[in-house]
Amino acid sequence: MNSRLYLGVGAVLAASTVLVPIRHRAVLEADPANPVARIRLDSRSLAGLRLPGWGVRVVGVQAWRGPEGFFLLADGPAVAQVQAWPGFQQSLSIPASGSRNPAGLPDEGDREAFRSWFVALLEQQVEAPSPAWEPAQRDCAGLLRFAFREALAPHTAEWRSRVAFNDSAPGQDPSPALGADWRQGFPTPDGPRPFARGVFLRRLACVPLGRDTALARPGDLVFFARGGARSQPDHAMAFVRPDVDGAPMLLYHTGPEGSGLTQKPGEVRRVRLDELLHHPDPEFRPVPENPSFLGLYRWRPLAGGASEPFPPRS
Repeated sequence: MNSRLYLGVGAVLAASTVLVPIRHRAVLEADPANPVARIRLDSRSLAGLRLPGWGVRVVGVQAWRGPEGFFLLADGPAVAQVQAWPGFQQSLSIPASGSRNPAGLPDEGDREAFRSWFVALLEQQVEAPSPAWEPAQRDCAGLLRFAFREALAPHTAEWRSRVAFNDSAPGQDPSPALGADWRQGFPTPDGPRPFARGVFLRRLACVPLGRDTALARPGDLVFFARGGARSQPDHAMAFVRPDVDGAPMLLYHTGPEGSGLTQKPGEVRRVRLDELLHHPDPEFRPVPENPSFLGLYRWRPLAGGASEPFPPRS
């Protein structure tokens, strides 16, 4: 029995030298043109195998886990502490960069112009998707990206033809001199891009306003994470113009429905807030007690001096 025990202990110790990451090194990757910095973690076992680090966390800055490390958004100089088992700690200085927080639309008239066009473009998609909205991008996040991008565009006759926008102008255009950084794309870990997943729209292009939907204005967003607050956001909706009785309305894309040969492209739908509060699926109810409800958000260009009453969830 003792010999078997010794053999078992020996096997565990041998395996630990191969399988347990105990040596770590953190490297900061920051580009002044990119609002997102990346912390890469190189974790190895005694045998030299590269393995995911155990018990790794970053403190001192707002960061979230990504492939091979963490992403973070820092508006000014900061120090990140990277900690990992067993007892590893490394400090990284995050430099200040004016590009980390793309400029918004500081003039209230410009913010209202953007908001009006954003909502009008959303509502246009209910009747028929714009030919300028790529079919491969037709999901809930793609709807937001399309309306955001086209709201900032010069709304010329050529633009109307390309987007098939036949309604009257909802308001003036935002000034071309403002929001220039946003015209380059959405902030992502790979730099400004026309495409950004819902998680990056929420974390990097929006500011949180809390979980009280009574504070919402047309153009504000709500995000949900099916499976709980720690999962990736997989659904987003936008507030649009109120219903005829003044009740708040939201608009969203269902995303593709079904799979394989029976898959359907989905559609854009409107829903009243009071109906959504009693949705048959509790995960889609925008109420504080629902852990899948990530909260009410506002586009950064619209936020002005909006505060952040709670930190974005991981």
